Amino acid sequence: MSRSDCRLFSLLLLSAAVLLDAGYFSILTLACVLLSLAFCFNGFSTTPRGPALPRWAGIVLVVCLGASTALYDRKLDHPVFLVTAALLVVAVLLFSLVRARVAQAAAFALAALAGAVGIAATITWGTAGIDVFQFQQSASSALLHGHNPYTPLVVSPAVVAPGVSTLLHLHFPYGPILPVLEAPFRLLGDVRVLHILAALITAAAVLTLARRAGTIDRAACVVMAFPLSVGMVMSSWVDIITMAFLAVWLVNFRSHPRVATVALALALGAKPTTLIALVPIFFWSVRARRQTVIAAVAAALFVVPFAFATGLSQFYYNVLGVQLDVFPRFNALTIDTFLKTFSLPILPFAGSAIVVAAATILVLRRRPSTYGDLLTGTAILATVSFLVAKWAYFNYYYIPAVLLVLAIAGDSLPLDVPEMIRPPALFLRSVDWLRAAAGRFPRGSSLPGISFPGRQ
Repeated sequence: MSRSDCRLFSLLLLSAAVLLDAGYFSILTLACVLLSLAFCFNGFSTTPRGPALPRWAGIVLVVCLGASTALYDRKLDHPVFLVTAALLVVAVLLFSLVRARVAQAAAFALAALAGAVGIAATITWGTAGIDVFQFQQSASSALLHGHNPYTPLVVSPAVVAPGVSTLLHLHFPYGPILPVLEAPFRLLGDVRVLHILAALITAAAVLTLARRAGTIDRAACVVMAFPLSVGMVMSSWVDIITMAFLAVWLVNFRSHPRVATVALALALGAKPTTLIALVPIFFWSVRARRQTVIAAVAAALFVVPFAFATGLSQFYYNVLGVQLDVFPRFNALTIDTFLKTFSLPILPFAGSAIVVAAATILVLRRRPSTYGDLLTGTAILATVSFLVAKWAYFNYYYIPAVLLVLAIAGDSLPLDVPEMIRPPALFLRSVDWLRAAAGRFPRGSSLPGISFPGRQ
């Protein structure tokens, strides 16, 4: 099958893993994530195994992706998701089988209706039980009243010792860009309006990339069938906003660098989890490195006043320290939960670090020539990182899922001009030094498994 087919299989399995138990652990959900990772590796390979799937088989896969929306019913007790799944299936078939523009517009309308029905049936305006929602509502409300968004306290569950959970009163745990962006929508009564807008921005970014790559037929169907956005909006998870900005950056970092840099600065200033998705492109693209540095400085300058107003130590604890202090959660979709289920010792931090480092080497050892290569490798790194993290739920796996959607859209579109694709100079100098020190590697441009352009 083609690399695009592999990515589609991977996305389908990852979506099923998340929806089967609403992002929580079970043997079946973990198996789906691991199978998704296997297909992802095959999609990253230079020689995928087997012939490309026939067109009808690709349509069936996307139909299954849309139908997986019905899995929400298993946890939410809302039969409406059978209706939304049916609407998505009809939308995919209509877009795939009828070439008329009117039919394709109707397909997008049906997909939008499905999402709207799912959201409208499952949220109560202005209220939600999950602490993430309360954090955002209270922080944006405080900002509107002229107060520090890090002042309000919200009751949040936390693991304070192995197997011991309690309720803590915590401050806003995200970057200050988030309440600034959400404040106008808080005036409407519910910050999740911004989350809906973020889902639409992500879809627009994917379709923009697909038009450039000539993959609009498949990518449009995948965008319509993508089942995770409704869950992200319902729970107001921040990652839907950060991934929207990251998608805008990835799509525009070549063509519209200023817009892209602003989008990246917003993503970096909202939630640090975004950083895992920057590793491959930062390593390879000179252009992306330059924009990342500028965006990071801009985000830091925006953060500094809030950090001083809150107190540096308190601000650090709010955003990062509390995440580092708490213990692993053994209901998350991770390897640690699997080990704990069978009374086996969990991975030490060093073990997790080794696994992530190995995945990073496997991804970075291959220079990406297309958006599909780059984004599939990034999805691999993100998935592996979350599998060995202290916890990872629905919102964490949304990140590699969006990366896979972008990879399907980007497919064989060239990533950048050749002279702009090379590792950092410091890395290249380190490699040269190691070669010279070893005395057995030539000072040429080849090293087993990797090539560095620009080194003669």
